[in-house]
Amino acid sequence: MRQILKYSVLFVLIINNIVSAYPQDSSSESQEVNKPAAYDNYRLPSSVVPENYKLDIFTHLNDSEGFIFRGIVEITLNVNEFCDNITLHAKNLTIDTKKIELNEISENEALKIRHVELMPKHDFLIIYPQKILSKFRKYTVKIPFEGSLDTDLVGYYRSSYFDKELNKRVWLSVTQFEATHAREAFPCFDEPEMKATFDISLAHHKMYSALSNMPLKETHAVESIQDFVVDTFETSVKMSTYLVAYCVSDFEYKEVSMKDDVTFRIYARREAMNQVDYAADVGPKVLKFYEDYFQIKFPLPKIDMIAVPDFSAGAMENWGLITYRETALLYQANASTLSAKHRVAEVIAHELAHQWFGNLVTMRWWTDLWLNEGFATYVASLGVAHLHPEWKSFDEESVDNTLDIFKVDALKSSHPVSVTIGHPNQISQIFDAISYSKGSVVIRMCHKFLGERGFRFGVSNYLKKHQYANTLQDDLWDSLTESSHEEQSLSRSLSVKDIMDSWTLQVGYPVIEVVRDYDTNSATLTQSRYVSDRYTPRNELNSCWWIPLTYTDNSRKNFTSAAAQDWMSCTKDKEAIEKKIHNLPDQNNWVIFNIQLAGLYKVKYDEQNYKLLVETLNSEDYNTINVINRAQLIDDAMDLAWVGRQDYGIALDMINYLKRESEYIPWKAALDNLRIVNRLLLRSPLYGVFKAYMRHILKPIYGRLGGISTVPDSSELHAVKHQALICGWSCRLDVGDCIKRSVEYFNTWMVETEPDHINPIPLNLRPCIYCTAVRNGNEKQWKFLWQRYVNSNVGAEKSMIISALSCAKEQWILSRYLEWSLNSTLVRKQDASIVFSGVARDEIGFHLARNFFFDRIDDIYSTLFPDTSRLTRYIKPLAEQMSTQKELTDLKDLVTKKAKEFEKSTQGVKQALEVVELNNQWKLNNYFSLARNLNRMIDPETDMYTENTLSDEITTTESILV
Repeated sequence: MRQILKYSVLFVLIINNIVSAYPQDSSSESQEVNKPAAYDNYRLPSSVVPENYKLDIFTHLNDSEGFIFRGIVEITLNVNEFCDNITLHAKNLTIDTKKIELNEISENEALKIRHVELMPKHDFLIIYPQKILSKFRKYTVKIPFEGSLDTDLVGYYRSSYFDKELNKRVWLSVTQFEATHAREAFPCFDEPEMKATFDISLAHHKMYSALSNMPLKETHAVESIQDFVVDTFETSVKMSTYLVAYCVSDFEYKEVSMKDDVTFRIYARREAMNQVDYAADVGPKVLKFYEDYFQIKFPLPKIDMIAVPDFSAGAMENWGLITYRETALLYQANASTLSAKHRVAEVIAHELAHQWFGNLVTMRWWTDLWLNEGFATYVASLGVAHLHPEWKSFDEESVDNTLDIFKVDALKSSHPVSVTIGHPNQISQIFDAISYSKGSVVIRMCHKFLGERGFRFGVSNYLKKHQYANTLQDDLWDSLTESSHEEQSLSRSLSVKDIMDSWTLQVGYPVIEVVRDYDTNSATLTQSRYVSDRYTPRNELNSCWWIPLTYTDNSRKNFTSAAAQDWMSCTKDKEAIEKKIHNLPDQNNWVIFNIQLAGLYKVKYDEQNYKLLVETLNSEDYNTINVINRAQLIDDAMDLAWVGRQDYGIALDMINYLKRESEYIPWKAALDNLRIVNRLLLRSPLYGVFKAYMRHILKPIYGRLGGISTVPDSSELHAVKHQALICGWSCRLDVGDCIKRSVEYFNTWMVETEPDHINPIPLNLRPCIYCTAVRNGNEKQWKFLWQRYVNSNVGAEKSMIISALSCAKEQWILSRYLEWSLNSTLVRKQDASIVFSGVARDEIGFHLARNFFFDRIDDIYSTLFPDTSRLTRYIKPLAEQMSTQKELTDLKDLVTKKAKEFEKSTQGVKQALEVVELNNQWKLNNYFSLARNLNRMIDPETDMYTENTLSDEITTTESILV
């Protein structure tokens, strides 16, 4: 009987030396097979490894066959140990096991297959030949397969767009294999360490063209299928399966050639070809920058970058064929903001950095994913700074990443940068801020204390030594230690591994407490872990980090050098050692540690030092403190106040200086912290006082920036972002003429005869103005903006509009919008969570979003399937708004009841639940203290709220909380 295996099938070459497991006579197919003990490890055995894949695929896009693909993969295998079975991965494929062929190459001998066993637990399919596979021999296994081109955004899937000129929907097929989805497209050894070369041929209708990792070798007609052609590509370099890519589409392209014969092509749908010029300019320039920086030439003859209409990630670094969401690759000058342009440059730089860090040298297992993502994030910021020095974006990105991590990694439910991965279904959860942002921050810190030459030479040597291979993080530390010792930028008594293991192998980061002795002009430094939960037992804070110390004082004001001046160290038992610093100034001069946020740590000072810092910040000499350190002081003070380690008075006294501040970075740090407080007070009696305080600090800067009537120089990214930030807050809190001018701008646009072509609203303020107009309008404004979304041809513009539409204040409109988010014909699947989070973060939409999530969790799960790890994007914005015990209990009950639905987002769920607990804790402990300090900051001469009144309010709030 014909055996067909269909559903999660993983072919794993299970290498087993037990010959006795075979029956004495295996000639009869019907006899009972005496099978060996099941292999029960989620990792592939290493006894058999692939050398080459010959992959032939036929793609049917909405023809008489529907949406399917069929193929044959022939894998050349190297056998490292005598073994009795073969194991590799496949999932959601129909495989005719009777047509699987196995051959021994040197003898040209066809081997019979005795038995095929399915192991769904690990997606394994175990193939047992009738003969033992011999050590050091080569074999080929040929497997036919078939699958569906679904719309689930993983594996080999289909996407589409509406061609207005042809007035029809046009289909394309594309791959997304990271982390474990290559197995859904063809049987393979789907682990990063199982590298091989690939010979790929793609058959398709002649109206389309095909792309893959390597250049096209030849094209010829398919005799058996009318109007089909097959494109054969050159043999690839040795690479992991998650980097394999191919695509069938009718896209057009723009070509740019580099001097060293690397050809760049930017692919997009025909109507978007006027948006590819910026990417065509940026790509070759940043590639050349990396070639010079790493001192290694890009090894492929071409790079294709393609904008895919439906794409779950921002982009994917497939070697030679990089796939992007449209918003991450396409840019149109009159419709995309400068921030959107920066985003395009940033993503392109990130993906091209991966061509070395990730593709050329790959982590052995997903435990060290951060080596890929953290390094690419950091190096991308160097690449963008090289492309656009006028943007001054390097410092801003470094501060943004650091301050983001200060919040995320302060959770007890955070995880180490290098995190142990068990079952592969856990992998998608570590594509998070820890792997990307914290990974980037610790690499930046390493760069700072090693110096430019020690860091750069070490990275280059690491890549050269391990090219086309797989590594652990220790391999990078070894190269950096060697180079830094040669350059004498690190003492030979120290190793990079000793230092960096303390940052990558344990969760969290430290806070340094600086207690000055003004009699001896010295200071004592101690370290402990910073945790957002003020009730964390002391013994859980006794971690130790090797901390590069940088500091300056009011007499020197040296903020230019961020090289380590000293170290806080750990004992062999990983216990922290107290540090003494001498030769500090007298009691009239402040000291600041962590120059330019060179290290991932917070600093708490003694009362006198805080007093000196506050006095300087609130004077005309505030800018004698480096701009990054001004942001650091605010963020540290707010976080220390959060856990009760100092009073909110110090933090608000620091923030008070912002009436003088004209730089973006300190404002961003302050408003990010105040946004958290805003969420917690939004539905409390104190919100009126907080709102008055916010208007008090925003009014001067709103006027100084010219409100929303003055447009900054479009080349100054920091100025554009600064004005957009202040506009957003000012319009929400009704500062100055922000609402009035926004509504006027929007109304002027609405009466334009061709609003899709003529838009009088200042480009870089459109997100703010759109949201303000929708919030202060009605259905008329909402429908007008929705129509602009439908008509827009620019991904960045559509993304901007889809966020602004969630600002509506009419509940029926928001309810309908949430429903639409589950309809892929109205809102693309990749954008569904953007709609939800936008509604959830609004004071009007929060309860609607909460009820929608609780009532429609099954539908949301079905929409996101199979990548249900994205449920984290739904639960987190809800958790940010929750602060009562009842809300926490309800959320826990939902997670327990729907355990299956949340099984791929357990990390995000833990963090969300902890956030609700912390919000509740903050209200119970900080509400009254903040109230008194806010009242003082608004008008110290007027007692706006008496202490008795505030006591009544906190009592009322506490009763609500419990």
